[in-house]
Amino acid sequence: MRFLVSRAFLDDGRLHRLRAAHQRYWRRLFQQGVLVDGGVFEEGSREVLVIKARDRDAVHRVLGADPYTQERLALSVTVQGMDDLLGAEERAESVRPHDARTGTGVELAGRLSAHEWRVSRMMLEGLTNREIAERLTVSPRAVEQHITRIYRKLSISRRAQLAVALGTEMAPAT
Repeated sequence: MRFLVSRAFLDDGRLHRLRAAHQRYWRRLFQQGVLVDGGVFEEGSREVLVIKARDRDAVHRVLGADPYTQERLALSVTVQGMDDLLGAEERAESVRPHDARTGTGVELAGRLSAHEWRVSRMMLEGLTNREIAERLTVSPRAVEQHITRIYRKLSISRRAQLAVALGTEMAPAT
């Protein structure tokens, strides 16, 4: 199962000192297939990770071995099962987009079209552009154009920011 993890970090000099170890750790997990995707935003103070794990406990063990976690630099951590995010189509249609940089709702001139919602959900499922094109029976170039429009409408630049931008970010963990 895949899990979406959103973390916010303390503004602390240790972040810079531990960055190389943090990146090595996650690069190794990417090579092992545990880290599916990820990205950093808000000038390095937040990150979103897509982790493949057996269950939520396994996700927490993976996070616990991260140098940032070991130094207690995380202000908040949310873990959400991707299946929970990929609910019924009517649920997705009602979600208000969020600004990935601030976590606040944004008014868009035009919400995502139904087709863009379908593409977004497939992206959240972890499908590649080619796999999305095959499912929709369109060219990979057409999928790239849809993704470009989705990114523009949601003011994001990376696939890893999509779930947060669609409003699936959870409240900070206690």
